[in-house]
Amino acid sequence: MSTCWHTTLTPTPTTIIKPSSMRLNKSELASLANNPATRFDKEGLLTINERQESIFWHTDVKLECWCKLRGNLLFYLKDKHPKSPLAGVLVLEGCQPLIQHEQPELEGYVFDLVFKDSPSQRLITHSALERLDWVRCIEACSNAQLDQLIQQLEKQLSAAVAATVPQSSSCSNTADTLLAMGNHIDQGLPLPPSIAWPETAAAEAPFEDLDTELCELPICETALSCDNLPLDNFGRPPNPRIICSIMQPGIDCLWRQLARTELLDRTHNPQFLCTIRFLRSAGLKASTRLRFAVHDVRERLSSTSLPLGHAEVTLGMLQDTTRLRLPLCSTRGECGFISLTSWTPESVASSGRSNRAIAQPPRSSTQFFDQCSSSSIQAKGKPKAGHRRSQSLPLQLGVRLFVPQQCGLERVCANPCLHSYRLHSTMGADISVLETMLESRVCCAVPQQLLSIWIQREKELLQEISGMGELSGEWRWRQMNLLEEHLRLLKDYSQAKQNIQQLMRDGAYYKRSAIKNDESLEFLPVNLHVQRMWAQNDTLQRRGMLDIITVGAFTRHDAKGRKSGGLIKLLQESKSWKLEQSNACKVQAANDAVQATKQLRKEIVELMSQLLQLASRRSARDMMPLCSAMVGKTRTLLNIWEPSIVEEAVSFIERHRIIEEPDNVLIEPMSPFRKITQQLSALELKSPELEDFATPVLAPPDLWPRGQPLMRSNSWHPSNGSANSSLEMQAIDSLQHVVKCYNAHLRSLEQTGQTSGLGEQLTYHEAVLPVAPPAGFLDTKLMSSSPSANYYRPTEEPEPLDLTQLNIEASVMCLESKLKFFCGRCDSPAIRLRQPKLPQKREGFAVTPQQAPDVISPPAQSPPQAQPPQLKLELATAPKKVNKFTDGLDLSLTTDWTAELRPSMRKLRHAMDRLLKTARLMHSVQRLQQDVRCNRIQSSITYRRDVCFSQALTSLVSGLLLRLWGSELDCSYLTLLRELGPLAYFEGLLSLYGAETDMWSDMCIAIEDLSAVSFTLVSAQPGELRPMPRVMGSRQALEVLVPVPEQALPSAAAPLTFRITPVFFNIGINEKATLGQTREQHRSNLDNYVRLSQYYSRYRKLGLNASAAADASSAEDPLQSLLGFMEQQLRANVFKNVKILHLAEDACRLMGGLRFTSCKSAKDRTGMAVTLEQCRVLGREFQLPAKQLPYALSTMRSEGTRMDNVFKNIGIRKYAFNLPQTLMLPAMYRPPVGSYGKAQT
Repeated sequence: MSTCWHTTLTPTPTTIIKPSSMRLNKSELASLANNPATRFDKEGLLTINERQESIFWHTDVKLECWCKLRGNLLFYLKDKHPKSPLAGVLVLEGCQPLIQHEQPELEGYVFDLVFKDSPSQRLITHSALERLDWVRCIEACSNAQLDQLIQQLEKQLSAAVAATVPQSSSCSNTADTLLAMGNHIDQGLPLPPSIAWPETAAAEAPFEDLDTELCELPICETALSCDNLPLDNFGRPPNPRIICSIMQPGIDCLWRQLARTELLDRTHNPQFLCTIRFLRSAGLKASTRLRFAVHDVRERLSSTSLPLGHAEVTLGMLQDTTRLRLPLCSTRGECGFISLTSWTPESVASSGRSNRAIAQPPRSSTQFFDQCSSSSIQAKGKPKAGHRRSQSLPLQLGVRLFVPQQCGLERVCANPCLHSYRLHSTMGADISVLETMLESRVCCAVPQQLLSIWIQREKELLQEISGMGELSGEWRWRQMNLLEEHLRLLKDYSQAKQNIQQLMRDGAYYKRSAIKNDESLEFLPVNLHVQRMWAQNDTLQRRGMLDIITVGAFTRHDAKGRKSGGLIKLLQESKSWKLEQSNACKVQAANDAVQATKQLRKEIVELMSQLLQLASRRSARDMMPLCSAMVGKTRTLLNIWEPSIVEEAVSFIERHRIIEEPDNVLIEPMSPFRKITQQLSALELKSPELEDFATPVLAPPDLWPRGQPLMRSNSWHPSNGSANSSLEMQAIDSLQHVVKCYNAHLRSLEQTGQTSGLGEQLTYHEAVLPVAPPAGFLDTKLMSSSPSANYYRPTEEPEPLDLTQLNIEASVMCLESKLKFFCGRCDSPAIRLRQPKLPQKREGFAVTPQQAPDVISPPAQSPPQAQPPQLKLELATAPKKVNKFTDGLDLSLTTDWTAELRPSMRKLRHAMDRLLKTARLMHSVQRLQQDVRCNRIQSSITYRRDVCFSQALTSLVSGLLLRLWGSELDCSYLTLLRELGPLAYFEGLLSLYGAETDMWSDMCIAIEDLSAVSFTLVSAQPGELRPMPRVMGSRQALEVLVPVPEQALPSAAAPLTFRITPVFFNIGINEKATLGQTREQHRSNLDNYVRLSQYYSRYRKLGLNASAAADASSAEDPLQSLLGFMEQQLRANVFKNVKILHLAEDACRLMGGLRFTSCKSAKDRTGMAVTLEQCRVLGREFQLPAKQLPYALSTMRSEGTRMDNVFKNIGIRKYAFNLPQTLMLPAMYRPPVGSYGKAQT
């Protein structure tokens, strides 16, 4: 009988196991003990103390019986006869045999088995020699002794290899390599490239080696099968699996596992679906030795197996022979045969063995090669075709080696894992399948750019709050609270960006699911990977690809397991809270007005840039449409703000701002607030949003002349240059501590009813701020000196809104008049955008608003009451056919149009800057008047929403880059992008129970936010090796510039801008879905179905064909019937109705949409869903027989890329399911036996 070691898997030190209590392997244990062919380590008579129990009594009985020792199992029979039935077994693990007394006792020679966690067991022999022999055998059978023996053998092997191999740089660490390898053949773990091929790893970068596998033409591809494998002693066929190992170059005594096949059940003539591709990038040559070892897997859960036999062959022999049948060798002699069917490119096979290493990969999408041996070519002069299955196809059809075209996939993805299969179709042909899993290169880049935008936004809010100046009373405490809250967010965003930068420097492109609770990397999506399946059915002349982005749930994982209810619940609570606040609507309206002002300002400046370009070319025809658009946007800009809100905010500033007398600036020390705001310039609080039209920047007066000398914000400054992130983090930490302490001081004064006078502020300042931080922290003169900054200084009086609007109107009137003059319409009168109103004088300010000399404003010497009527008179009494803005200009003498337009544009730019400054000041006043608790709630919601949105946008950008670079772009797809935008289907497998309810809620909001993002396609730079998208804008108006290949976009076409239509369908499938609620899930699925139906209605009007992967004949009618059936399934509201997901998958594929699949960690349930979708596509489009679908599905789940994904995340090849969880899954989502077990999810 073959050796059976699976009983050693029970690690608990059980003393006695009776047949009645043996539930696992009962028959196997009995057969092992009674089989005469079993070799035992020790046999003989022993007296055992057996405890016999009943309902009413229990007693210890001494039983003399025949005992057999096999490994760590001690079998004892019912009587003294060696062939009597088995009575029980002792598991000798974690025990120590101990002789208490050397002298014999009354019963005989006694020794005890002392267990760690169980009572000791007494054994009695008839002689001292026999007792000593039993003790030695039991000591040698423990796993600890076996481990020591293995370590000794490893040391001996290392010493032997070191003695035979020359000492060189590439082989100096041979002993360490051997120890690091361990028994990788039994464990199924591949070696890293640095250990497997040290000379290759030293010469080339590890990631670059892996990227070449995508487009590399394999040396050959081999399919494996066996026949006449031996049966076991019970006449049962084995559970075969083949492991392919290669001999490491330069070391002739070390085998390294290269690949393995799937596991088949109870067959002695197996034909495996997994094939092996031999690549040059792995260091393989024609002289490389290959070993194919056949194993009989006795137990699936632990992969305990016995070797049946092996065969060795060189790689060159596989290249030269189409079909090779070799006998399997073992210690028991021949034990069956193994058949190797190989496909080699014809150019390589005919060029000789010496040229194999320099053959180039193909450039076409598919290569056809008729395989033949060298001898047959020389003998008959024509190739002889062969096939792996002689009964499946006639020989004249030939065998083909297909290599998919990956386009530019390696430029946007990295670190591929590949697995190939050969499936059998209903037509008798083979289906070639290549499964690839890759990592996205933008996994860290997109979150970094988003964090930069959010960091800049927090800096702007800090500047807005400090721009109000120092307030009195309780408003100072509220002001410090806002500063503290934004400094906390600024610190969190900056620290997260720094952590991501460190991860990028380490060369990582994904976040492992085992560290999903790590808050330092929470902006990264969990386990983001690209899953691609390429299939080819040559008989049907059909090939296609299926691309899926697998990613964890878009949520903020809490390391402490605290539940927040998700974004939906938080937003609902925030909405109800805002309804209770009187000014909550004003805060939102002020924020929307600020964002609208920024956006309109940006669009107007872009129009002015285009006008300057046209003026430089003297293109008068194209200038007027741009001028009309600019006038329309200016009208909108002037009507954004309500004068009543502005007047209310300005009066609030007048009442509560503390004005410092200019005479006392140099005498009295600064207050703590002013000292804090003086330090904000260390954080580089400037917003370079727009480009200045060569506008001269004037330095504003220095109201707080204690800081550094005034400089222009666009000039070099220690805080403006390439600032060190660590120094900025130190400044943020220092200031946050100061603000927190000062805020606590103000709170304590408020509670005690004291007033913080100047003396108290001075005392606090001396105690808390002994050392000034580097570079000064909110020095507003650096901010307000640039037209791009757009902030008021703390002591600057806000400009009246009417005066600002008047300056904007006058600038536009002047600019339009000049444009009409250049276009030959000089007799056109000037337009009027609004009726000017009288500006009001503001009292209580020591400094008047700072004016640039080129801004339209009343002269300083004119009385303020009489100036506005003069302006009105000048504008209203203009001659009918004479325009004062163009009076004196001669078109024939005007050669430089840009010089005439630039002053008016400069004036308009300054006026819009003033309007934005006023808008930001109004927004800060409204936020200050809001309840403090509401601000804190809003900050926490914003941060959580940013975390979820960062993960969602990163996944979406990865999917877009995969579609644009990983496959060919045709005109129909570009039309779809331009006219409609792509469909993005997010498939969720979350259960609305426990923590996953929050995840589902976060995903709903994050996916909904994606619809507001605009994408613009731009041509990639010619020398750009790694195209990287750019994220621009703000939270409310985000734009992503997506690079595409140069040949994809027409050179003269307008920029292609689009938005996506996201849909999210979620069906819980695990055991928690049985306990959770499905009402909210059902409502969300119905809402997304409505959106999907509306998208299909617009898609039909385009008249486009289905996607390239779908059947050309099934474009519209199948979609309509499919959506109708999907609506029926949704209305039925069936529990765990996964048909909804399948129908949504089919609809997305037919309309050429982007596919995303998510669960908690994108590892276990996602692996089941992705492999099922792949097999469904193979059956529907490539005619995979329905009876073979379960077999192919099991193979992809146990040996495919999804198992590689599990190993990358948790380090073991086991899905994180237990048996009860597996039984609760739908039948088609259950993993194969042996591929799941206890593991970290």
